[in-house]
Amino acid sequence: MGPYLQQILLSSGAGAIFAALAIGLVLTYRSSGLINFAHGAIATYVAYTYTSLQSSGDLPVPPLPNPLAPVEGVFGVEILDFPDFVDLGDGWNKWPALAGALAVAALLGLAFHFLVFRALRYQPPLTKVVASIGLMLALQSAVVIRFGGSRPPPIEPLLPPSVRSSTVDVLGTIVPWDRFVLLAVTLGLTAGLWALFRWTRFGLHTRAAAENERYATLMGISADRQAALSWMLAAVLAGFVGILVAPTTSLTPFNFTLFIVPALGAALLARFTSFWVAAVGAVGLAMAQNVLLYAEIDHGWFPDLNLDAVLPFAVIVVAMMARGQVLPPRGAVETGRLPQAFPSPWRPSLALTWVALAAAVVIWGPFDYRAGVTNSMIGAILALSLVVVTGYVGQISLAQLAFTGVAAAGLASFGADAGIPFPLAPLLAALAATAFGLLLALPALRVRGASLAIATLASALAIDELLFRGDGWFRIEGNPNRSFDDPSMFGVEFGPTSSFPINGDEIPTPAFGLFVLVVLVLACGAVIRLRQSRLGEQMLAVRANERAAAAAGVNVAGVKLAAFGIAAFLAGIAGALNGYKLGSIKIDSFSVLANLSILAFAYLGGISTVTGALYAGTLFASGIGVVLGEELIELGRYETYVAGVALIVTAVVNPQGIDGFDRQQRERVKRWLRRRRARRAARLTAASAAAGAQGPGP
Repeated sequence: MGPYLQQILLSSGAGAIFAALAIGLVLTYRSSGLINFAHGAIATYVAYTYTSLQSSGDLPVPPLPNPLAPVEGVFGVEILDFPDFVDLGDGWNKWPALAGALAVAALLGLAFHFLVFRALRYQPPLTKVVASIGLMLALQSAVVIRFGGSRPPPIEPLLPPSVRSSTVDVLGTIVPWDRFVLLAVTLGLTAGLWALFRWTRFGLHTRAAAENERYATLMGISADRQAALSWMLAAVLAGFVGILVAPTTSLTPFNFTLFIVPALGAALLARFTSFWVAAVGAVGLAMAQNVLLYAEIDHGWFPDLNLDAVLPFAVIVVAMMARGQVLPPRGAVETGRLPQAFPSPWRPSLALTWVALAAAVVIWGPFDYRAGVTNSMIGAILALSLVVVTGYVGQISLAQLAFTGVAAAGLASFGADAGIPFPLAPLLAALAATAFGLLLALPALRVRGASLAIATLASALAIDELLFRGDGWFRIEGNPNRSFDDPSMFGVEFGPTSSFPINGDEIPTPAFGLFVLVVLVLACGAVIRLRQSRLGEQMLAVRANERAAAAAGVNVAGVKLAAFGIAAFLAGIAGALNGYKLGSIKIDSFSVLANLSILAFAYLGGISTVTGALYAGTLFASGIGVVLGEELIELGRYETYVAGVALIVTAVVNPQGIDGFDRQQRERVKRWLRRRRARRAARLTAASAAAGAQGPGP
């Protein structure tokens, strides 16, 4: 029992981190009804600000949008030069640096509320989730841009050396004293928040605004002010915890963001209402993870399945399946609507024009353009999977990229290892992804909205740890030599290295691009047909109102299962194509953070339409939109930052995405033309009437 007790006690440091993030998530939700996926990124940015002030006295300035960037890119001149840092003198002592960093945190929280989430208060969960993901991407990219991401910066601990170097003997187990100090500080913060919400006017007003905003407004309580103060408090809390624990965890741009998954599990146990349940649950989760990790290492009979990393997923799923909709309802004045799922009628002439243009670029275009179009087409197929599950049914999925990984690993196993020929190998790989999609749909039968977003994010983490890093057919880590043969049929090869009469000496050759184009056309046609079918009508009915759809005789559970299955199959097809294109698979391509980016790009393009999926495909990494953008503006390391900011702006200003904006502009042009024709007809009618009134000439 001694080693296990040691693992439990050593995990108190990780438990303190999880608990601090969990109570911050509860605080944000109780005040604004938002699950802030960027909470860990805020902690990261504030911790880096502290290191900069403490080491050199420089205050980092977030990258600001440059409206003259296109002009500067075209002419190669620099017109505006925003500073990267503001020099505030020599390096500060740690306590002034802490005060300065927390002041920055408060300003960030205030800015995020008024510039982003205030406008989204009455919007559906999808819009809020997307905006918080955009904020997370922007903050992480800002850290990489300003500080780099290769080497952790030196950070002076807040705890004195005597505490950091001391140990304590607990039942014969030696444990560093700072672990208990971190835990005590976190529990103290939890007690402070509980007392603040239980005994103060601020807490009373915040609870009143959350339970019934209309009545709270009539009583003179400003829900907007309460949310702003809570955002400031949550940002300061996140920043303080980030600075406090960074010396223990090592400060990188991504550490705290990954910690958000177990923190979400603990917050779900607390139903995003109880600070104490969230804190205690987070500490217990960290202890259980450490015990499982030690058991896997110490006992040969214990299954080596990375169960410690999968535990948050199990906690989240069990909580949801047991409780159903675990997020408490909020008394908002009104609720916004999801982006409209416009029908996409098949126009043969327009479709043939775009297909011919894509084929021409794939065959005759420069190498960068050919590769960009191919990448965009694969990305569009992946975006189509989100059109089905999120755009048509309204179910938020943050695990689509994990399905592509399942299909890519399955393709290597079915095709390369088992020797199954094309096209059976990619179809079996896509069906394997479909099976996991159906499993993921089970929580969707009980929950929806932001709760489902948490479940799917945890599912992506579980797939990554359990399948991609474990033993079995879907293992990716540790198998760098798993490769794919070029697809072929009837003796004709059409893989990335297959011969082609034109531009056949560069990889990928036009043969593979044309193959991907055929698959994309079939996928678009299938999703268009789905939208027009009876199943598509039932999907839209479920999205609009599940209870009304069930009352009308729609099998809601069956529709959700079908949507997740179809979406996972499309994601699997994209994964198989990507596997063929790369020739091998890397585990970093299917990380949890990358899953968030997929939803971001799909929403930016237009998550409810087939045309929106095509727009989204151009935005994916190395897509044709990025290639063309680099011709005008050399984004480089700013690419993810620009994507995050664009996603926030889209969520706030135009939830319909690029496709919706395009439709609005075309509709405006049509209305202008109709008005012009009507005025011209009126003038002709008036002129004819005037001529008739004058009678015939002499």
